[in-house]
Amino acid sequence: MRGNPASGRRAFSQRAGGRSVSAVLSGLAALALASAPAAAQEPSFRVRVQADAPLNAPGGWAGDAGEDVVVEADRPFRLRLETIGGPPEGPLSLQVSRNAGAWEHVEAQDFPHPMREWTQTFADDAIGTVAPGWSMAAGATGTLAVAMTDEGAVLRAAAAGAELRALSRAPWPLPEFSIAARLRLPAGNERGVALLFGYVDEDNYAAAHFMPSGRVRVVRQRDGHETLLGEAHAGPALTGWQEVELQYEDAALEIEIGDGAFSLTLPLADGLPRGQAGIGLAAGDRVDIAEWTLEGVARTPRASIVATRGYAAGAPTADLIHAAPGPFSPGAGVSLAEEVSASAPADGHSEFEWPLVIRRHADGPVTNEAGDSFAFRMVDGEGRPASATGRVELAIAAGHLGGTFVENPGRIGPWQATNGDLYFIMEPTETDNRFMMMKSVDGGRHWREMDGAHRPATGDLESVDSRLVGDRIEIIHQVTSSVRRHMFLTSDNAERPDSWAVRDEVAARGEAIAQTATMAMRSDGSIVAVYLADRLHYVVGTGQRPGDRADEGIGELVWSAPVELDPEAGFVNAGPQAIVGRGDVVHLAYFSDDGSIWYRRILPDGSLTARQLLARGAGTGRAEYGAVLPLAYDAAADTVIIAYRLADGSLWERRIVGLAAPGAPSRITPGPVITDAVDSQQPAADLVIHVGSPVLLFIDEDSRSIYSVRCVRGAWQKPELLVDKILGSWVRGNVLSLRDNSLVYGFIYDGGSDGGAGMNRFNVAPLSPR
Repeated sequence: MRGNPASGRRAFSQRAGGRSVSAVLSGLAALALASAPAAAQEPSFRVRVQADAPLNAPGGWAGDAGEDVVVEADRPFRLRLETIGGPPEGPLSLQVSRNAGAWEHVEAQDFPHPMREWTQTFADDAIGTVAPGWSMAAGATGTLAVAMTDEGAVLRAAAAGAELRALSRAPWPLPEFSIAARLRLPAGNERGVALLFGYVDEDNYAAAHFMPSGRVRVVRQRDGHETLLGEAHAGPALTGWQEVELQYEDAALEIEIGDGAFSLTLPLADGLPRGQAGIGLAAGDRVDIAEWTLEGVARTPRASIVATRGYAAGAPTADLIHAAPGPFSPGAGVSLAEEVSASAPADGHSEFEWPLVIRRHADGPVTNEAGDSFAFRMVDGEGRPASATGRVELAIAAGHLGGTFVENPGRIGPWQATNGDLYFIMEPTETDNRFMMMKSVDGGRHWREMDGAHRPATGDLESVDSRLVGDRIEIIHQVTSSVRRHMFLTSDNAERPDSWAVRDEVAARGEAIAQTATMAMRSDGSIVAVYLADRLHYVVGTGQRPGDRADEGIGELVWSAPVELDPEAGFVNAGPQAIVGRGDVVHLAYFSDDGSIWYRRILPDGSLTARQLLARGAGTGRAEYGAVLPLAYDAAADTVIIAYRLADGSLWERRIVGLAAPGAPSRITPGPVITDAVDSQQPAADLVIHVGSPVLLFIDEDSRSIYSVRCVRGAWQKPELLVDKILGSWVRGNVLSLRDNSLVYGFIYDGGSDGGAGMNRFNVAPLSPR
């Protein structure tokens, strides 16, 4: 974990057997598996744990040359490989074998966010130079260079006496893609510009021609023979700056001009070759490009090539390993690319360095385990081995979950069963939105998924709330068109421990303008679910369907018709948070887009009390929809605490005792708390009650660090730093009991994925006696 140890982390390290989490992590660089050194005069490898070290730095290694070492899941490292034996056939790429299995191609997918989007503007490029990543296709004539216009820098392509084809080389393959450009055809251009895709060579490619007249024509070249795929008239002439986009997905090509002003979809049943993208011009024509974007298909594989800040892609390597014979010829440092060119004398050798990550969870979902072995090797264009084989073993750091948060989370754990086991709801990756119920049997030190074979089928985990009731975790989950219920049985269920018991049950239907849902569990087993469609509605699930196991409370419920919350209001309400109190009264707080925070009760008979205004000034946009935090309830005092964020970023709270009017507002945080991190529409904060006193965790807006703050005798104290410098986005927690019966605030946070995956971590903050 990054950052400085804090009181919470020390408590966790004591519970974990006296070794701090940070000590486990910092010590991994020194771990190495017993291994014989590489044979003399054979190519070798070396593993570097400092993923952003300079390419030819002498230090930062995890072990000696040829030494198998341990690396952590979800922590980038670099692998340096020696090649030997002269120039290879075609470019070199990387392969991986997990646990001595089949060799597979290693994709370039970044960490923690596997975005495959590359946008270029040209203001920072020198006038007269070719923009990075661009080149003239073989046989093309003309000029391709950055130029200055009265509206700023552009990439200008001008064909001479023959056609011009210029290619933009993506750092990853484009089996499916989006190509977007903001371009201008100057006066005198009569044949327009073509966006090229699937470009293999001058005889094999596809092109979408945009004519100045407004006509769009799509063709395919195969072995030099042209086939018309489709054409249409876009309407007005293409004068001035235009935004054009091609998107190829599921064997269909969609073409768009402007913001949906023109759209054409063409089926491409024969598919496309995996070629490059670029532009084409007829002889004598010209085009200016102000912005160029290539987007590929983002995935999250078990292991991938990532980017590094340590060097520029293609930078030459020095001879650092000194194992292979013959003269040295510089190789290259790779960064977020799947291929690299190589040339070396027949009796010489080179070195190449690859930044890599091995993930805890990957698309599928699939999981890598501690002790898994990974072997990497380079191969040439014919698939023949071209380097030493580098080997690493995987470790999982204490407290590490990996994966990613569900978006707009309510209460999602960590929940503690009666036997002490912990549970947390999350997703495996940003690119595979599936439920995972994670479990720890050792107080949060190690985590693994339970009953993955039977997880709910419904994805799109945009709003998830849950409650622990006895030996089951009840879940309400809203997707765009419906609200679903799921139920998971914990390990203290006698008949079906650690299993999904109810999946994908429909509680309500309705198109949501944004997904925000909450739930409350009544003592009779009924569930009150509040959710946003066009406005807030609530439904009640009661009883059970015939044939269900009513004696155990396991089965589908009968759901009432939806009731709109504020049918007469002139505002849009959103961001509900609910909790059950004494007498099965449901306390409910929510936001409205006039910047207000409201409170009301849903009574046991289903009726609503009048709404009461708690605050104004909470903001008016979608980013503030989740301004209210998950509620906290003190059963002994029959008090509900409602914490909320105002538009200036400050957190406040009001308390309601029994059926009394809300108490006076009280400010919790001195400064702003991060909100709407990675489109969450929520403040990054979490509230619990410990022996009658509230405790809150929050992520500071400026530092993105996690702080805790306590209320002592009615006064909120100075915040204390818990986890520093993590680019935090989310935090959720609960009061947990340790083996010595002491209580802690156990929490799981995103340690800096910024919308990606692989950085969910567990920690604790001690709770002092009242």
